[in-house]
Amino acid sequence: MNHNYTNEDDVKNKYQKRGRRRGERKKEKRTMLIIVSVLGVFCWTVYIVTDHRSWEERRKSLHILRRSRQLMNARNNMKAEKTTDDESYKQLSKDDLDKLFQNLDSDVTNNRHGGIRWIEDKFLKELPGQAVKNKLLIGLGLKPKQMKQGENYEFRVRRGNVPPMAWEREWEQLSESERDRGPKIDYTRQGLYDYPEKSEYVFEDYPHLETMNELFTRWPQDELEKPPSPIIEQLIHFDFSDPKDLAMAKTFRDARVPFKVYNIPEILAAGERWTDEYVSSQFDRQDSSARSHGTCQESHDNFFAFYSPATWHTNIMGPPPYRNNDWTYQKWSNHAKYADVTSLSFDQPHFYWQSGVPPSERHEPKDKWTFVSRDLPSFSANTETFFQFQPEEQKGIQCRFGERGVTAATHYDNGQNMVAMITGAKRYILSPPKECSKLGIVTSRGNTLFRHSLLNFGHILQLETFKDIPEQERGWLERSKTSLAVETVLKAGEVLFIPSHWFHYIISLQKSAQCNVRSGVDEIGTRKFGGGQDVYDCK
Repeated sequence: MNHNYTNEDDVKNKYQKRGRRRGERKKEKRTMLIIVSVLGVFCWTVYIVTDHRSWEERRKSLHILRRSRQLMNARNNMKAEKTTDDESYKQLSKDDLDKLFQNLDSDVTNNRHGGIRWIEDKFLKELPGQAVKNKLLIGLGLKPKQMKQGENYEFRVRRGNVPPMAWEREWEQLSESERDRGPKIDYTRQGLYDYPEKSEYVFEDYPHLETMNELFTRWPQDELEKPPSPIIEQLIHFDFSDPKDLAMAKTFRDARVPFKVYNIPEILAAGERWTDEYVSSQFDRQDSSARSHGTCQESHDNFFAFYSPATWHTNIMGPPPYRNNDWTYQKWSNHAKYADVTSLSFDQPHFYWQSGVPPSERHEPKDKWTFVSRDLPSFSANTETFFQFQPEEQKGIQCRFGERGVTAATHYDNGQNMVAMITGAKRYILSPPKECSKLGIVTSRGNTLFRHSLLNFGHILQLETFKDIPEQERGWLERSKTSLAVETVLKAGEVLFIPSHWFHYIISLQKSAQCNVRSGVDEIGTRKFGGGQDVYDCK
């Protein structure tokens, strides 16, 4: 609509009215802003007065809220960048995939030496500063899938009804005394170690960190019969049965730094009780009353990198890092003893037994408990214990039965972790959260490798020897060898405390049984070593 004004007064009145309306709107906005601010201050004051949590718990809540926003932004960015025209998504033909699985089965069945296994570039994230080329690793365009009946063999293989495997034929030829010989070095012997002095407080240089290159140069990953002498322990060991020591251990636990405790009655008793016959009777029994459930995992060498089968697409990624099989515990145990007796080579097939106790079990009548809950009452209790100090946050008990050489890829857990070694021994290499950017950790939630890395740190010593290491793996290994870590040998009767978000890389030194329980998430960490935010922001 057009307006025709006959004189200057009309034009002047028009602009005066418009200015008054604009001023009134600004005044209304200022008034509304004041009201909202006053209400906000009032609500925040009420919240502070009525919130009885500690300041640390409030800070944790803020960290969680901030992390949720970051995850939401990350998902939105992923959707915006979604693409599938990447070389990473090149599909394998059915014939090629079947041939890969046939070769894998043949290698495992015949106990073949496979040599060093390098990592394809598409499975490693970009190094800091590199452009994002590999969309596969951050999971773009790959949705979780429903397992089809025909895909089961890709993740679970039947070995029970096949002719004896090569290792079984060798095992049958050994005499009874040879089978019971055990490992060449029993790492549960106290005389192998030099321990640090105990301390009532956490001193500045605790724990003393070294580079990965220094750790593996001193004791190469796969040379299990050539440990340093003595093995220098950097983590302080506290006597659980000594009240003074236990008080010091609580100080270290509250300071969120790694340490170990020993002389724990229930762990020592479990170590005596958990013979092969006893454990086999719990896993392999036919009746369902309080029966424990476990699974045997197999890899065509000693390296186990964990993944989610629902998001591992074999038509793009090929065979997964490991598969489950249908072995009984007794059969796994025989192979673990075979690995000890023969000093099984790192590049031959290895097997790993795992079992879990759901968090709900501890709320059931005790006559319904499985043997892990019964034998580890401090782990399964409904009330606070030294090992489970936030019982309401308990997520169950996880147990791993390892054989000589089995190496678990580095990863982190959100929960504060207490790891008990029931029998045998494992070498733990712990890295603080601030080292995340050097470890190749996959931090994209929903990715099949989330919280884990595919890097085999034993390859650090091969950098000068092999010139054909894939470019991406070489770049990450060069970076990883400078990362800082502390190592310890966790042996029968000891419990290791691993703070939230500390990375752990685990090498089984002999046939062993280990169980762990977690107590809530500590998002804050420490100023020196970092915390959850350092991992979430890891590039």
